[in-house]
Amino acid sequence: MLQEELATVVEATGVALDKAKHDQLLTALKKLLLSRSNPFADIKADGSAAIATALANLGLGEAVKMPAAGGVFSGTGRIWIPVKDSSNSNIVNFLVQWGTCSNGGSGKDGSLTFGAAFPTALGGIVFYGNDTSNGGFSITKASSSSTQTGMNILFRDLSINYPFVASRLLSAGYLAWGW
Repeated sequence: MLQEELATVVEATGVALDKAKHDQLLTALKKLLLSRSNPFADIKADGSAAIATALANLGLGEAVKMPAAGGVFSGTGRIWIPVKDSSNSNIVNFLVQWGTCSNGGSGKDGSLTFGAAFPTALGGIVFYGNDTSNGGFSITKASSSSTQTGMNILFRDLSINYPFVASRLLSAGYLAWGW
């Protein structure tokens, strides 16, 4: 009776019994116990130790535990975060950048070049200034000047009378985002 039960296990995998083979039960058990319809679900169910062992066996190590994002954190900084576009399933890098810009020492005009070009589009930008001792200033982007690599910017010195054209260095920080 035991032999018939063991033979049933082997036959359940679709393998015909062969008297010349002595590993048929082991092969059948491996085939039956490892999930193929939901790969790795059995490892997940076994807990964190099993997951760690599986990752080590696959040679993936600690790298798979690292965030998918990357960045540069000195000077003109940036962070890119891979995001799956739900409209077409493409992976898109959402990019956030920061840095400084100025009017070069006088006048209202300045320019800003991003540390990295936005791959598809600039989504938006926020400027912030640090001048509080001289009445402050305002900064905006020049109309229709935005590109994926930078933009022209307008400074207005609020410590002087209209038209507020600066005769001193004005600089500001920015935070820009896009994809």
